[in-house]
Amino acid sequence: MTLAKSFSTQWLASVYGATVSILLTFLFARLLGPEVFGSYNYLLTLAALYAILQDGGFRTLIFRELTSPTFQEIKKSLVPISIGHNILVTITGVLTLIILPLKDSFLLILAIFSFGLVTTTTFFSSQLKGEGMFAAEARWRVLTRTLGALSVLAFISIFTPSIQNILAGTIVGYGISLFLLPANCKLKVFFKKLNPVVYKSLGSLLIIDIATLIYFKIDIVMLRHLGSGLEEVGFYSAGSRLLEGLIFMHLPFATVLFREMRTRKSHPSDFIHYILKLISFSAVFPIVIIPVGWFFSEEIIRLCYGVDFISASPLLNLLLISIIFMAPNLILTQATLAIDREYFYAKITCVAALINIGLNFYLIPVMGAKGAAIGTIITEGLVMILIGGGIILWRKKWSPNNEKL
Repeated sequence: MTLAKSFSTQWLASVYGATVSILLTFLFARLLGPEVFGSYNYLLTLAALYAILQDGGFRTLIFRELTSPTFQEIKKSLVPISIGHNILVTITGVLTLIILPLKDSFLLILAIFSFGLVTTTTFFSSQLKGEGMFAAEARWRVLTRTLGALSVLAFISIFTPSIQNILAGTIVGYGISLFLLPANCKLKVFFKKLNPVVYKSLGSLLIIDIATLIYFKIDIVMLRHLGSGLEEVGFYSAGSRLLEGLIFMHLPFATVLFREMRTRKSHPSDFIHYILKLISFSAVFPIVIIPVGWFFSEEIIRLCYGVDFISASPLLNLLLISIIFMAPNLILTQATLAIDREYFYAKITCVAALINIGLNFYLIPVMGAKGAAIGTIITEGLVMILIGGGIILWRKKWSPNNEKL
């Protein structure tokens, strides 16, 4: 498959997925109202943080190892091993919630189950992408997203629109999709102890995912406890979900080209030139999106969420600024992983998470949701500087006899 065709299929699948997700978000917001919508996003954020443990770094490792293996001995069994890991972590989380008398524990259990199933489907996505089957992976993503969405719509139509029924519909939809796997994907489960070197790599990837999600999502959790209430969380969630949809559509641009980056890592000059070219292309995205978003922000919020969410318009304007940094960060992240610098990137994401938490502690009590948005912009800008500096340092230290410096 040509690079252009790979990118086009991936981009179309991502646009479809982002469109379905954002339309469901608009529907949920209108049906639930700002306060319950804020509660829904708060619970979803907590479950998403736990989903990082369910993934365990395997999603990225599968993609990387099937693209260019470092651990040849486990290459063919990575997906079954990852599913086994996911099952154990999911069971642990559910048992913990049953034992501990936490508020909304039942909803959190449903959320953990739903994220566990979604995570399993992403393992197969990583397998297909790692094998270069981008069209098949795009079809698989469209299938899972469609079944998930239709199941949710069925549940909230037959029963009452509620957080419980949204999560239950997600579980049923993604559960059905696992019976419709692509031909070369097998639903097998292995429980196997791995080599410590593999765990070290997984540990770095896990830290990356945790820290990234913390600095990207912790603002909703902190806004819930440091802000003025769930309604404010609902307004902020409305703006941030639109931002996520825009970035999600841009993601294939970096992901598809990961394979090309990986093949160029042995030629640093060519690698750096290629990365700079990709970043220049990615700059078109914020140049177009940000002015349009600013000009029509109120109309966009009113059309998408209704008049009850019009207060989210200034927040959307602020959050859009972060795209200036998010777009190149997608390229730089894939580039860092392509040159096997996951340990370095893990340190960067941890620093970013700590900075974002500190900014939220300072800004949210003073500025509320606007403070959380400003914290996101500053954090993304620092991440771009730090990752870019790391790649430059790698280039200066690189030698043919030591590719992983």
